[in-house]
Amino acid sequence: MDKGTLLFSVDLEDVRASIKNGDQYQERVPVNTERYLDFLRSHKIKGTFFVVGKLARQYPDLVKSIVGEGHEIACHSNTHVQLTKQSPESFRRDINDNLEALHWAGAENIVGFRAPTFSLTSKTAWAYDILGDLGFQYSSSVLPAKNPLYGWPDFGGQPKQMGNGLWEIPITLHTLPWLNIPVVGGVYFRIIPFFLISFSVKHHVRENRPILAYLHPYDIDEEQERFMHPDLSDNKLLNYLMYVNRSKVFGRLERLRKLCRFSSYQDYIQEQLEISVLLAS
Repeated sequence: MDKGTLLFSVDLEDVRASIKNGDQYQERVPVNTERYLDFLRSHKIKGTFFVVGKLARQYPDLVKSIVGEGHEIACHSNTHVQLTKQSPESFRRDINDNLEALHWAGAENIVGFRAPTFSLTSKTAWAYDILGDLGFQYSSSVLPAKNPLYGWPDFGGQPKQMGNGLWEIPITLHTLPWLNIPVVGGVYFRIIPFFLISFSVKHHVRENRPILAYLHPYDIDEEQERFMHPDLSDNKLLNYLMYVNRSKVFGRLERLRKLCRFSSYQDYIQEQLEISVLLAS
């Protein structure tokens, strides 16, 4: 079987910023980001880092390091506020502030966006016009299934153009009907048995679909202090799962390298644009 394409990304945010008195806990983003960079460097892989503006202002040298190693920097909002809590006007300001912070920290050619908590749904689809106006080439902000937080079940699993030339690349879901959750995403990637992950990845490869991977600094952090993570409604079981199998992430990524070539989102979009030009000529 030919290798598929896995779009590797890290949502670069500091979870402490979303919890009460979060600054009382240890600073963990820089050390865990460096671990991702070490992994990518050791395998000569380029990835995408979706960066919150506030974090870029706090750690400009970290952004410079990511850029210096040839990885893509993309937008992840200015302060990690979901689209459902914004108006079109405030969203435009938010993205401009995000872009300003990333440019200030040394990032250039920013063409990608990911909505906080995948909060781009049919109700917030007005965001596409704004992203297109601001020159973005793609978004990776849709979870195409029902979800306790945000989801767009009717979107479908394939990348599609949404207007203004902007592509939406939805999160890759498991192919089993009773497992309608992300394949290579955060806590799901850590707790789902790997044979099921491998099964779904192979299916998507046969269908010539990209596999979207998203992780966070805390997903690999075995030393993070215990606290209630945001957006879980104080559910102790869900919070327990946030800490499970963090030691397995890099090992699982190594196993996926046998099935997929890893790529940044920007490189994938560029390939698709070149293919479109060839087909049109």
